[in-house]
Amino acid sequence: MKLLKLCWLPFLLMAMFLCGCPSEKVPSNEGEERKAKHFEELKGLPLDTVLTRAYKFYEQFRATGDTLLRDSMDDYRGHFFARWELTSDSLCGTVAPDDSLAVELREIYNAVLEFYTKRKYSYVRDRAKRDSLQKNDSAQKKNKPVDIIAFMKAWKENPDSMRAIRDKQDSIRFAAIMDVPLEEAISGMKEDSSSVHNVVYFVQTMEVFYADTSVSDMNELDKIDRHRIKRNTWKEMKSACLGRTSMGQKVLILNKEYESLLNNFMRANVHESRSERYTILPVKYPFWHPMISVVPHHSGDDFYFDSFPAMGGALFNKNHDMVILSVEESFNSGSYYYLAKKNGKWKLIMHKDGWVA
Repeated sequence: MKLLKLCWLPFLLMAMFLCGCPSEKVPSNEGEERKAKHFEELKGLPLDTVLTRAYKFYEQFRATGDTLLRDSMDDYRGHFFARWELTSDSLCGTVAPDDSLAVELREIYNAVLEFYTKRKYSYVRDRAKRDSLQKNDSAQKKNKPVDIIAFMKAWKENPDSMRAIRDKQDSIRFAAIMDVPLEEAISGMKEDSSSVHNVVYFVQTMEVFYADTSVSDMNELDKIDRHRIKRNTWKEMKSACLGRTSMGQKVLILNKEYESLLNNFMRANVHESRSERYTILPVKYPFWHPMISVVPHHSGDDFYFDSFPAMGGALFNKNHDMVILSVEESFNSGSYYYLAKKNGKWKLIMHKDGWVA
């Protein structure tokens, strides 16, 4: 019995010691300090070296499955994005605080992003219903082929009538999308793992070409052929700098330096056949996921790093309270967004399907 007591005594003393001595607390800012120190250590490396090292770790991880290699990849890749964020902040900081057009462009862009989010969510939500309708439509078309000659003849005889039919279809779709609550759309998009838009960063350029016209009515503005406006009439703005998107994504600015660097990196490391290159998948280049979306250019060997929607040309009326935007919505298609300023705030009033490259 004495032996048993003696055996328990050391354990009892140890338990009393542990209970009586408070555990040493790690300063909450130690992790941040370590990250800051590591950032400074890597800061001296050229950006292309940082990316190259990250990709080598990625390839080794893919071959072995070693999570330490994955962590090393994330370390270098995270450093690359941290430096890109700083560059973006600096570029946004160059926008004059009293630049009224820059403020308007940001408001306009946010309105475009909100509609785009609702539209993409509606597409995902109604996928099953749409697929069923397309099957029925395809079956009907097999039984009753479309008379292209008659269609083109009707268009030539009365283009305004055909345009009115198209506008009515656009109007119906627009109203249905606008009825979707933004909160529901954001929640639904975040849950859709197949979405290429569910990434950490939204990549935008600050270049928005715009032109002012003498018209004051939206109908008159819509009649202007944007493709016939002389190139030297368009003015280049570098002020459409967002903070965060409606999805909560941080924004990175794609300037010429980063666009060149990223394209060179992709050409050096991604070797695809023609068929592989033009196969669009949600996570085609897993090295970049879930940070940014990367899509191969539809011509040449470059890549798209811009996030969609990407704002391009802006056609304003003379009072700057109406605008028609040309917006890229995918790597080979776009639409026109019609906005008007009401009670001091820009509102989207119409969306029309546009071009397909």
